Amino acid sequence: MKLKYFILVSAVLVLFLGVSSVSAHGADLTEDTMIIANESNGILAKSIVDNNSFDIKVYKFVSEGDVEHQLEHALTNPNKRILAIAYQDTVNDYLKGHPELKDRIIVSEDDNESITNNAHQLLLINVGGGSSNDFIMPLGVGLVIGAIIGLICGVFIMKRKS
Repeated sequence: MKLKYFILVSAVLVLFLGVSSVSAHGADLTEDTMIIANESNGILAKSIVDNNSFDIKVYKFVSEGDVEHQLEHALTNPNKRILAIAYQDTVNDYLKGHPELKDRIIVSEDDNESITNNAHQLLLINVGGGSSNDFIMPLGVGLVIGAIIGLICGVFIMKRKS
């Protein structure tokens, strides 16, 4: 009977530790380099990106809340670069509260020349400067959790054999 409770508690603990790493507002399914557009300038932005062979995805947003949600993802993803040609006021307000994003988010007008120049500037932003320390922390956490669970399992197995 005790073994059943141990297995149940262990399974719940593993599930809880695995799920806790997911952000509370959901996973980011967008590309790291993107343009925030709306219905009126999305097609123009897409044609400019395609004509210049820029590796940038254009996303049409329909509300300020969606844009703010995307900007929240930029806080947790250091590789995210954004060019905002729509919802400029929302993006500027958000940047006032989060100045650490100013080097990865560009606010632009929605004319041909501005989009082309700023898209080129967006691609020049260096976000690939991640060090090997980005791997060390998850590895260390995983090793500690594995050691704790292994010790607990070992103690219960040894007690059961006695």
